[in-house]
Amino acid sequence: MSGILGIWNRDGRPVEESLVGALALTLAHRGPDGCGFWAQDGMGLACQLLRVTPESSTEVQPLAHRSGPVLVFDGRLDNREELFAFLRPGADLPDDAPDPALVLAAYERFGERFPERLAGDFALGLFDPQRRQLLLARDAIGIRPLHYARAGSTFVFASEIKTILAHPQVATEPNDDILAECLLGGPGDAPELTCFKHVFSVPPAHAAFVSPQGMTVRRYWDFDLTKRIRYPSFDDYAGAFRDHFERAVRRRIRSAAPVVVSLSGGLDSSSIFCVAEQSGRTAPSRRPAIRGLSYLSPEGSPSDEQEFLVAIERDYRIAIDRMPLDRPSLLGGAREEIWHSEAPFLDGQWSDSVRFFRTARRLGARTILTGHWADQVLFDQAYLLDLFRRPAWGDIYRHLNAYPFWMSDTDPGCFRNQFLRDLVKYLVPGRLHPLLRRLRRRSGDQRWLTPSFRHRLRQRAGNDLRMPPVPASAHARSLYRQIRTSHQTLCMEWQNKIAAPYGIEPAFPFLDRDLLSFLMSIPGEVQTKDGVPKALLREAMRGILPDEIVRRRWKADFSHLVNQSLANDYEGTSSLLQDSPLAVSMGYIDWDVLREELGTLKSLIDGPTCEYTWGVMDLLGLELWLRLFMQKPQSGTREFALPGPLAASTSGGIR
Repeated sequence: MSGILGIWNRDGRPVEESLVGALALTLAHRGPDGCGFWAQDGMGLACQLLRVTPESSTEVQPLAHRSGPVLVFDGRLDNREELFAFLRPGADLPDDAPDPALVLAAYERFGERFPERLAGDFALGLFDPQRRQLLLARDAIGIRPLHYARAGSTFVFASEIKTILAHPQVATEPNDDILAECLLGGPGDAPELTCFKHVFSVPPAHAAFVSPQGMTVRRYWDFDLTKRIRYPSFDDYAGAFRDHFERAVRRRIRSAAPVVVSLSGGLDSSSIFCVAEQSGRTAPSRRPAIRGLSYLSPEGSPSDEQEFLVAIERDYRIAIDRMPLDRPSLLGGAREEIWHSEAPFLDGQWSDSVRFFRTARRLGARTILTGHWADQVLFDQAYLLDLFRRPAWGDIYRHLNAYPFWMSDTDPGCFRNQFLRDLVKYLVPGRLHPLLRRLRRRSGDQRWLTPSFRHRLRQRAGNDLRMPPVPASAHARSLYRQIRTSHQTLCMEWQNKIAAPYGIEPAFPFLDRDLLSFLMSIPGEVQTKDGVPKALLREAMRGILPDEIVRRRWKADFSHLVNQSLANDYEGTSSLLQDSPLAVSMGYIDWDVLREELGTLKSLIDGPTCEYTWGVMDLLGLELWLRLFMQKPQSGTREFALPGPLAASTSGGIR
């Protein structure tokens, strides 16, 4: 993970070297291994470098090709062997060439279509002085952030939004449509939009082409929803899944430093850890050390998973690092979290997340693998609609009755209600879907939001996510939506940005492009064979995972800790929200309703779920986001480089 940026004065004005340097400082936390600059013909590029892969030890950025093009690159290529096969012998590339060198050679070989040849997690900016063109591209899933803004003839792009806002010509205004989606949920049809009105994201799997005359954005890759993979037996499906999953893990442990796996003892993270550990043992000279790091919850609490960690330690004869949970706090570090994430999202266990990142760095790691998104892509009930179409109603009945046995901590009614909602949406004509969304939303809205703010979302309620116009199973279409919504894009950006200040690169094996393509191509009922959630993963991991984890029937619940974080800081939270809230003066919050709600919420946050706490977290996140980014300091200037120990030193100069 590195930080990249570029400023292009498309009218030919020389770029101010001091301005490029000032903007680079706002990305210093993303690149502790130094900063490089390049400037020519009105273009200035910079990269704050974090070296992760073994090949990156000699990496220098910005990287200029002898024919003229210059590249800044944040990412990891997963198809190096395939690229070498295409690029040699025309390109003079050693076997240990850093990933950016392969990217630049791919541009020389394939031209503007080179992003189609890249697989992995990446964001890049490539300037071609001869063609007077800037090309931006982002990976297929959107793991790495890439933002841009246009201010007259000036075009600015960067890994983070605060870098762009530091440019004196870029205005800072909220995007009320996206803020409404963040707080109320929405159609998720605009991954190019951010919470800032004048700053945009390059959508996942898209490339942007910028010239003095204008800009075009086009998709360079997408999932093939018409693809069908069928095997004669469930064992064959499990074997194919295991091959894809093992490759997804191997891709993400290509590191010159130890790799930490965020290990809970659950099915998902344990699968990642055990596969990574086995991979390291079969090829120790080519694999980094794998360290398991786990939160240590109070014994007997709903989040206590120690018995499963002990099972892994027993089977693999290793010791897993444990980190005791801190006192839950909602306000502790909240401003820092909002500042880094650049979105109005708060983590109810933020202090533990920070300690986790810092502990991983002390272990020497620069990469953390997590099991995030496994729940969404491995257990999705939409396949029941495919059974309904056949019809196979008996199978639907059996699966719905099997779910509660394997998810013993979940109300069985949740599964039936989800199926009924999916079925109604399937049976109701598409033109009425916006009405269904409005009816569902009315019962769960946060009452303190003003009618005018709610209306923002209603205006966009008819905008569905743009699906490929091809026939596809309900299972494939649902997985596609999980990956392609703007909410997914925001979550990926949030995950990347909150880890960056601690020198950590998060990676997600369950979001591997090839693995997802495989899952979309097989029948949904195979993933949940006989109604067993994640049956495919369970079968594929037999002999790799301890039997206790393969047979596990409950998930850890951290709701009590999230609720406790608000309870511990309730007075401070209430005081902050009543201290001249910007959310009220800017028209997002109804002050009378908020004051009434704050008086009663304290008695509601001690329940079995954390829905009320989430509502307050959303409100607090909005208020802090507005204060940090929209409120001008008394001096009238805005400082977008975070002061203090998190602001890393840089080196380098304009070349």
